Amino acid sequence: MDYDFWNNCWLRPTQPFHLSQAHHFLVKYYQQYFDGKDKVLLPLCGKTRDLLFLSDQKIDAVGVEFNQHAVEEFWKESGIRPEITKVDNGVRYDAAHIHLWLSDFFQLHKKDTGSFQLIFDRAAIVALPLELRHKYASHLESFLSPDGQILLVTMDYDPKEMSGPPFCISERDLHELFPHAEITELDRHSILDSHPRWKELELSYLNEILYKIRLKH
Repeated sequence: MDYDFWNNCWLRPTQPFHLSQAHHFLVKYYQQYFDGKDKVLLPLCGKTRDLLFLSDQKIDAVGVEFNQHAVEEFWKESGIRPEITKVDNGVRYDAAHIHLWLSDFFQLHKKDTGSFQLIFDRAAIVALPLELRHKYASHLESFLSPDGQILLVTMDYDPKEMSGPPFCISERDLHELFPHAEITELDRHSILDSHPRWKELELSYLNEILYKIRLKH
């Protein structure tokens, strides 16, 4: 993973991957998939407002982010003062229904967080180069409870027009990454006009696609 690339992104005033409100797929599918869950894992979460949305619903939002600036900005912008605990694999920030880890996701394990019925990958896998994706997919699965599932958002565009990150990941790619899973496309949405940066790239199309991933047992 190109940590320097993402660290530099967080130094910019705005980022096209950060939204000023909860992600539209989270809001749209909240009742169907999130409601009733006790906690949700959000890997490589940046300073996402999804943490606040879930906490407002009394769901424990467990986020993981390696960039210290993004983590500090989240707490500053939210106005919440968390309890801070240094641990062997990073720093954990705790507030009411929000547990945000400043840590390398690959250094965090189920013994640290417990297992999850639901994982919401909104912008994690699309940030990872090909050589890390199988490791990431396997690590992500390790956090699932036996009846758990992953809601995962990918990016779809013509790879001839942009090399990424964010990377274009197809359903076929997902079947290779999660070979023992049922994968269902739930929704797709154009974000071409959602940020000036996307317009600058002059892409023919740019879609976010939401997939449901459930492991076969």
